[in-house]
This record gives sequence, structure tokens and C-alpha cells, in this order.
Amino acid sequence: MLNDHERETLLDIERRLRVDDPDWILAFDATDQRVSRQRTFELTFHIIAMVFSVALAALMIAAHAPGPALFFTTVTGVLIWLIRRLRRNAGTGTRCEGADKSAPDGGVGGPAQA
Repeated sequence: MLNDHERETLLDIERRLRVDDPDWILAFDATDQRVSRQRTFELTFHIIAMVFSVALAALMIAAHAPGPALFFTTVTGVLIWLIRRLRRNAGTGTRCEGADKSAPDGGVGGPAQA
């Protein structure tokens, strides 16, 4: 973790960058928005695919076709796992501010860098 002096130095550097080059911060915001839209699209796609797979599994059960029903049930399980993984990783995106709070090793670089 960063000590108080290092944290203050980092905040001072961030303040100077905001004053000297405000477009630099906006570049991170634009990237964050793009990543957020991409994750939303992925989550929506997986949910729609899961609903479709559940419907096909139900149709195969109704048609007395256990092989395809098992296949679509397996696909549904994989999609549920992917959705849970996407939702779990959604909160761990990179942030310019507060990076030292989210990482247990003090943020960028890990404990080996000092």
C-alpha cells in the first residue's frame, strides 16, 4: 500500500495533470464508457442466448429428444456461468482515481515496486 506521503504525491500529480491537460482525463472517461457499453452488450447477448437455449431445451423435452435437450441444458448452464462471471467482473474495471483502494497490493505495479 501507499504511505501517506506517496498518496499525497500521487494526488498532487493527478491535480497537475488535470490542470495542464484536461483532455488526458477525458480520454480515460471515454475508454471507461466504451468498456461499459461493451460489457452491457455482452451481458445482453448472453441473456438473450440463455433464454433462447432454455426455450430450445424445453422444446426438445416436449419432442421427447433427450440428447438435444441435454445439449441445450448444458449450453444454458455455460451461459449462466458466463453471465455470473461478467457481472462479477463488472465492478473491477480500471479507474484513474481510487485505484489504490480497490487493489490489495496498493494499486499499480504491486508490492515489488516502491
